[in-house]
Amino acid sequence: MRAALCSLLVALGASPLAAQSSPTPELAAALRDGFAELSGWVTKGAAVIPADKYGYRPVGTVRTVGELLGHIADGYNYYCAQAAGKAPAWSDAVATGKTDKATITAKLAQATATCQAVYGPGKTQPPLVANIAHGNLHYGNLVTYIRMLGLVPPSS
Repeated sequence: MRAALCSLLVALGASPLAAQSSPTPELAAALRDGFAELSGWVTKGAAVIPADKYGYRPVGTVRTVGELLGHIADGYNYYCAQAAGKAPAWSDAVATGKTDKATITAKLAQATATCQAVYGPGKTQPPLVANIAHGNLHYGNLVTYIRMLGLVPPSS
């Protein structure tokens, strides 16, 4: 999988406009696989954290576990709506709503399913790349939270 993402980055770095105007099946598959791997880790990370720790925040200036996972779901909703041809404004609706485990995991599952429908054959829009980049950034935050809670991240 990491090789597929490296190939994707090389392809986009070499000619992002060419990737947009004439998407290759390989590029679309790399994006789809990249999102599947990322969303799998995020979903498993959400599952490994106990419900009573969704209010945990390492310091007062960062998001709680629930807010962080909600922010990831909000990102999925935003970028995948863009890729589907909609022009949404950024919304922190999930991150600023109820952030208990049951609510967040349901919202995350819904956002993941919405994105999975957009990552299809021939789909290589820049928002799909941005979604993976944004999700990976915050998965890195989630890994730190998981380790601080004495748990093992799913990607380890």
